[in-house]
Amino acid sequence: MLKSPLIGIVPLWDEEKQCIWVKRTYIEAIYDAGGVPVILPILQCEAFIDELIDRIDGLLLTGGDDIHPHLYHEMKEKVCGRVCEQLDAFEWLIVQKVMEKKKPILGICRGFQFINVYFNGTLIQDIETYDSKPRSFSHRQEPPYDEPAHDVRLVSGGMLEKWLGVSQLAVNSRHHQGIKRLGEGLVAEAIAPDGLIEAIRHPKYPFVVAVQWHPELRYKKDPSESLLFKQFVQVCKDEDFSSVHE
Repeated sequence: MLKSPLIGIVPLWDEEKQCIWVKRTYIEAIYDAGGVPVILPILQCEAFIDELIDRIDGLLLTGGDDIHPHLYHEMKEKVCGRVCEQLDAFEWLIVQKVMEKKKPILGICRGFQFINVYFNGTLIQDIETYDSKPRSFSHRQEPPYDEPAHDVRLVSGGMLEKWLGVSQLAVNSRHHQGIKRLGEGLVAEAIAPDGLIEAIRHPKYPFVVAVQWHPELRYKKDPSESLLFKQFVQVCKDEDFSSVHE
């Protein structure tokens, strides 16, 4: 009997309390998809991170604080939110190590933006002040967050469309930043009505997929959102990832 895959979850860092934390919805989503969720400690030690990577089967990058703009060679503007350079440094190294091992990565919200920055993309530091484009929705919806805020169009012929079996998806929206320049080698997999990229994938890696919305808050309501986690966990379970590109 195959063991359930071990999924490392990158937490957030609380500077005031000097502790890490993760919303339980991420943990539950991985567990319900058949994985074993493990919260990773934020330690800046390369040997320790190497050992972590050897033990986990996949990596989940969660939502959270903004990424410091110096990582994409920009000055931090006033509209940029709270950043955590300690988390940025840890996440950069662990993503690099996971990429080298070609283990699966799923990014959500901040994780989506981090993957774009990692591949030399840039971010809009605040959507509302970046453009005055009229929208019938807000990217920073009010509660309840398990209800949809807008639809996204899945790119025709894309892998996300194939995996989820739909061409359009109703998603929630809890972010004030977004992709400005798409990272090198990444492809868009979903687009919001205002043209913002909402999902990305790197076709040269076995499974590097990220979404701007929060499927961990809606997967119990929407089977397509649940399929995203199930696909990720299944790939983490497989020793041969080639099937995800077929």
